[in-house]
Amino acid sequence: MKSILCIGELLIDFIGAETGKTISEQNSFMMKAGGAPGNVACTVGALGGKCYLSGAVGKDGFGDFLIGTLRRFNVGTDTIKRSDEHTTLAFVSVDQFGERDFVFNRGADADLDRSDIDNKIMKECQIIHFGAATGFLEGELRKTYIKILSESYGSDHFISFDPNYRSAFWAADKEEFIESAKLFIEKSDLVKLSEEEALMISETGNISEASTFFKKHYAAVFAITLGSSGVRVFNRTWDEIIPAPVVNVVDTTGAGDAFIGALIYEISKAESPQKAIQEKDKMVEYAEKSNRVASIVCTEYGALTALGKV
Repeated sequence: MKSILCIGELLIDFIGAETGKTISEQNSFMMKAGGAPGNVACTVGALGGKCYLSGAVGKDGFGDFLIGTLRRFNVGTDTIKRSDEHTTLAFVSVDQFGERDFVFNRGADADLDRSDIDNKIMKECQIIHFGAATGFLEGELRKTYIKILSESYGSDHFISFDPNYRSAFWAADKEEFIESAKLFIEKSDLVKLSEEEALMISETGNISEASTFFKKHYAAVFAITLGSSGVRVFNRTWDEIIPAPVVNVVDTTGAGDAFIGALIYEISKAESPQKAIQEKDKMVEYAEKSNRVASIVCTEYGALTALGKV
C-alpha cells in the first residue's frame, strides 16, 4: 500500500444550529473539523490507509482540536505546522430560501511554507493529493502548492487534484480560478470535479460536452461527481457512469471529499497507481466502492461524523 500526502487547508467549520436562519439570527453554532484536504485525509485514515496531512493551524485550542481529530482518524500529523496566526474559521448558515450565509475568517491555513513539509515524508508518499479550496487564494500556501506540483510532476509521484470551487471566494474572479485549476489538471494523473466545476472549467453546457472537452485537452483520468446520480469516470478511451447507492440523505457536506478520499485509498493498494486508473474495469470497481463511502457520509451531519461506519 502506497502512502498518501494530502496538502491544503485544515479549519474549523461553525455550522448554524438552526436551519432556515442567517448567521445573524443564529443563537448557537456546531463546531466541526473542516477543510477539504483534511476531510480527504481522514477518509483515507478511516479506511485503513496510510496518510499524512500537510497544513497549518494556529497555536490555539482550535488547532489542538483539529490535530486531535486527525489523530483520531489515524492521519499522520508530522507535517502539520503550528502557526503564529489563528486557526482559520468558517461560519456557515442556510437561510429560509436555501441560500448559504458564509463568513470566512482566514488565518493559519495560508501560512504553509514548502520548508514546513518534511522531504522524507515527501519521498515516502508516492501519492500526492491537492485539494485546493483555499490553495489558490493569496498567501504562502498558494506558492507551496505550485512548488510541490512542480517537484511532483515528472517524478514517480501520482498526482490527484480536486479544485474545490467555493463561490464565496471566486464569484468575482472565476477566470483566475479556472486558469489555476487548468494548471493542475494538466499535470495530474487523477482529477475529481463536481458537476458545477466541470461545466465552469470546460465552459460547456452539459456533462457530455464537458467530458468531450477534457478528453480532448487532457491525459488525466477524470471523475465527475453527479450527486444522487453517481459519478462519471473516463479517460480518452472509455467513459462510464456509476450510479450511487440509495440512502437517507441528511447532509451532503464532505461527500465529494469522502469520494475522492476513498478513491485514492483504493488506488493506493495498486502496484502501479498510474497504470491501474487507466483500466476501465478497475476504475469502475474503485468508483463503486467510493460511491458507497460517500453515500454513508451523507447519512449524518458533518463531513466526518459517519466515517466510523465505513
